[in-house]
Amino acid sequence: MNTKLMRLKDEFITKQKQLEYARNNLKKEFFGIDKAIDELVNNTRSWYVLNEYQTRPLVVNLWGLTGVGKTSLITRLAELLNYNDRLFKFDLGIKTSSSSFTRGLDDLCEKDESKPIIIALDEFQHSRTLRGLMREEVQADDNRRVWELIDSGKIEYYAWHHRLYDLMDYTKKLQVLLKSKVKVEKGKIIKGIRAYNAEFKDPDDWNDSNSKNLFVNRSYYLSILEYAGKTLNFNLMQDVEKHFLNLDGDETIAFLNNVIKIAKKPKTKNFTKALIFIIGNLDEAYTMSNNLTADVDADLFHESSLKITIPQIKNALSHRFRKEQIARLGNIHIIYPALNKDAYKAIILNELQKVKVKTQNHIGLKIKFDESVSDLIYKEGVFPTQGVRPLLTSLNYLIKTNLSIFFSEIIIKNFNSSELSFHFFEKELICSYLYRNKIVHEKKVSILTPLEDIRISKKDDLQAITAVHESGHAIISAILLKVVPEHIYSVTTEGDNNGFIYTKFPWNYIAKKEIVNRIAMYLGGIIAEELVFGKDNITAGSSSDIIMATKFLSNMYKLHGLGTIPMFFDLDSTNNDSYHDCNDVELLIKETLKDGYQLAKCTLIKEMKLLLTLSNYLSDHSSIDKLALEKMIKKHKISEVELINNSELLYYRNELKSKISSDLSSISKELFNTISLNHKNNK
Repeated sequence: MNTKLMRLKDEFITKQKQLEYARNNLKKEFFGIDKAIDELVNNTRSWYVLNEYQTRPLVVNLWGLTGVGKTSLITRLAELLNYNDRLFKFDLGIKTSSSSFTRGLDDLCEKDESKPIIIALDEFQHSRTLRGLMREEVQADDNRRVWELIDSGKIEYYAWHHRLYDLMDYTKKLQVLLKSKVKVEKGKIIKGIRAYNAEFKDPDDWNDSNSKNLFVNRSYYLSILEYAGKTLNFNLMQDVEKHFLNLDGDETIAFLNNVIKIAKKPKTKNFTKALIFIIGNLDEAYTMSNNLTADVDADLFHESSLKITIPQIKNALSHRFRKEQIARLGNIHIIYPALNKDAYKAIILNELQKVKVKTQNHIGLKIKFDESVSDLIYKEGVFPTQGVRPLLTSLNYLIKTNLSIFFSEIIIKNFNSSELSFHFFEKELICSYLYRNKIVHEKKVSILTPLEDIRISKKDDLQAITAVHESGHAIISAILLKVVPEHIYSVTTEGDNNGFIYTKFPWNYIAKKEIVNRIAMYLGGIIAEELVFGKDNITAGSSSDIIMATKFLSNMYKLHGLGTIPMFFDLDSTNNDSYHDCNDVELLIKETLKDGYQLAKCTLIKEMKLLLTLSNYLSDHSSIDKLALEKMIKKHKISEVELINNSELLYYRNELKSKISSDLSSISKELFNTISLNHKNNK
């Protein structure tokens, strides 16, 4: 094997090992995103290992909810690959600061183009080029230049030269002197030296003793090399002087103006060897991002995020960018999941471990945190759609800010301790001080738990109303749609929402036969209030249910053609693609609302025992989970209904296969009879 090939082989093996080292470390430091890490490492392999073959930038897109580790993952990857000094991060949501694309472009363009670099374009969703329902063009801004970079890796750059204005002013003065008394031949002043010296009397602006009578001051040679040396094929200052010594005055002015012109021209910077990360949050794809509740189980949002696909990402991008721009982003889209419960717990344990190590190293004390401390941080810190940042804030004020109190206790009370063991009980963080495996002291600190305080069952009228209302929704969901809600809350952490149910339908289509049942579910809350408290005592808390029911029917009948006639209805008379006389469909919506109301009422009257049992439980408890709810429903329901656990083969596929089997059989029989008849006729 030749020497060059051996060297390439060694380099290839070394870089492969470095990538695997990076992969393993990233998985130890970031939690809940192993799949994203694998995709990241695998998709950057060609850029890192075989960069010399790259003729265009490698574009890798990272999409996810806020706080799931997109930007920090890229920063850490650059560190592990020893690219710290070749990582350039831009925040496209900021237009003027040093981290903006416009300001940071100077630093990027001063970098050696021949070497591979990493460019991270963060908050990319803010560089949108379309806005609104009509997808109107956004007024152009400097961020538009990122599209040149993404597409070809080449970008026109206007370099800033700190002495350019000085050279321009100097050239103008020389030109004025030439028009008056100064004459120049072969780069030297042969007439008007006094006028020249009078203008440039500062010794710093004049020639040294070895350059007497030079028309152009040697102090400008370096600038000329910087501005135009490459273009004019000048490498040394003596090359510049040699050129001047062949010019008269007018030729010198023309040359200097040409240098200025070259300096003002944009330069094309070539970053085709770059790895470009597009990083952003797409609310249009991550529809759960608008739900800021701390009550919904993180696993539910996680499962929902796993269903997001690349076509959905591209569709979400189409609300913000033109089609040709989406094409420039390519097909490498790493879709981050929402963090699940296990990921949050792993992050908490990891952060607590950091506290343990730091305390051991700085103070020499061992620390233990029992499970109650982790549970406290989880309950107070996790907002599933907001990622890690709120969690770290909660960990700081619950644990870290109180550590100094526990540490100083040893000094104040003057006792020996080698280990501190923490647990949480009844709103107090309790520290047991141990020495030689025996408890020698105990200290308690009161802890503020604002979320848990809100979650506590109030056992008041409002909770009773909410308990009945949400029970109505849940029972209709179970009895008519055969789906048990994941959670029901009669007390929430949200100020404008007293309670809610979270139902995850296991099929992702809506059939015509479901319409009335869905309306019954929407109206189940207000009807439950009517049945339990009386018609005159229903409360004004059902507006969102009524709006959703009406909107749902309007969509089903006006857009999706599930009414009596498959037709697209639209109130906008300017739209010639739609039918404008909505009287019939409006009447159908009204009648279906009545049908749904009656169905819900009949169902809840039949299931009154279940309604009262569930309402009673939720009037005393702030929530009930799916397992307990399903058990209660099965025990108390009257209706003979089998709850759906597996939705993969509910109806349509089996119906299709059945039809195919029966129809093919009848076709074969008919064909056989036709052949037999023809055979007889031929005889």
